[in-house]
Amino acid sequence: MKLLNILFPIKLYLSIFQLEGYDIDRFLRWIVKNIRRRNVSEKRTLVYTFKTRMLLILSIVLILIVLVSTNIVTRNFPVSVFLALILSTQFYFLLIISRAILYPFEFLIIRRKIIETKQKIQPLKNLKVIAITGSYGKTSVKELLYQLIKDKFKTLRTPESYNTILGISKVVDYELDNTYDFFICEMAAHHLNDIKNLCKMVPPDYAILTGATSQHLERFGSLKNIIKTKFELYESIQNKENIIFNLNDQNIKYGVEKRNISNPKGYLELSNISFSKTGSEFDFYVGRKTYHVKTNLFCKSNIENLSGAITMALKIGVKMEDILNITPNLIAIPHRFSLKNYNNSTIVDNTFSSNEQSFTEMVSTAKMLQGAKVLVTPGLVELGSEETLINSKVGKLTEGVFNKIILVGINDRTKSFAKNLKDKPEFISDTRKDYFEKIEKLSNKYDWIFLENDVTENY
Repeated sequence: MKLLNILFPIKLYLSIFQLEGYDIDRFLRWIVKNIRRRNVSEKRTLVYTFKTRMLLILSIVLILIVLVSTNIVTRNFPVSVFLALILSTQFYFLLIISRAILYPFEFLIIRRKIIETKQKIQPLKNLKVIAITGSYGKTSVKELLYQLIKDKFKTLRTPESYNTILGISKVVDYELDNTYDFFICEMAAHHLNDIKNLCKMVPPDYAILTGATSQHLERFGSLKNIIKTKFELYESIQNKENIIFNLNDQNIKYGVEKRNISNPKGYLELSNISFSKTGSEFDFYVGRKTYHVKTNLFCKSNIENLSGAITMALKIGVKMEDILNITPNLIAIPHRFSLKNYNNSTIVDNTFSSNEQSFTEMVSTAKMLQGAKVLVTPGLVELGSEETLINSKVGKLTEGVFNKIILVGINDRTKSFAKNLKDKPEFISDTRKDYFEKIEKLSNKYDWIFLENDVTENY
């Protein structure tokens, strides 16, 4: 079986293609970089979705076509079988052709899903849709808002990261009905007009714009395009008074000013923020009153996410006393600055993803903590031509904050991260095996272990 996987790495290529969002350019770049690779430790196991199954079936059909056609031409069956087997060893080529074949059909399916989903939502007169988008914080704000309002209103939210047209439409098809008061809909984007199309499908009554940063810069091409795409949410919502902006984000603030939006509704103002191994405490202001909150949440970015969620909860009618009863028992979102006690250390796990903004806030949080601290990170990814520049910038922020820095992988990204550091960091390989072995060793030496971004073995 192991030999077959080496000769015919079908599952490997399917996994990577799925991980790359079936983007042919990104998949090809991975192939060029890893043409001889036959094994990776996967962040996510392969899920046999409808699209994945169709790609697999089409690829097999292509092999059969080659087998039959070459046999007809050469009239030599062994030669035909040999050519088909050779082609099977380069399965990525078949997947790319299959993806190109499927694309027009997928385009038509997506257009149809937009219309059908909108038609299902329109008759639900009592339903209010809360749309959430941004370069970061979408899932956290969604989950925190859900916890704040679910006891007062019957609420449905998109699960996990079901935030694309096909994912959201599936939630609407299978779960949404006229008994719900609110539908919290997380909206993701990788290209211009993605949010615009999602809003056509699920027209928002309320909205939260969490932030805009260089994350996915490689896909968008420029920060300008990222900001423009996020503000498609503002352009799409009918009642402009019902959108909340994270004005702490400079790119959102810039977008608001550029559009001359008067009296934008921002997140609640926070002060007296402190962190410990059990979570955080802070004050926030509503009107002229000050409220003190204790939570299980950690890091400034999570507190900011909670501020956005509280702001929206108040706007739709949740009472302050109810919010104050809920906040001490909020459940932290896994791998988004979640805390875990391990041996002698407290691990701060932000391995779901990272971006320039959350990295900056992580460093700011670390400065507030007592004890020995170590940072383990592969740096920031998907930044295109700006990758080395931005990693050099965030690397400089860590100077003097951590007692030790471990960089995962030896590449241009991590070398740029280390460039401006006086105390040279330690480099380890970007395999999950070495990564977890290193954490095990660190857990007996440091009070705090910050894990920022996931292992980049698949990048």
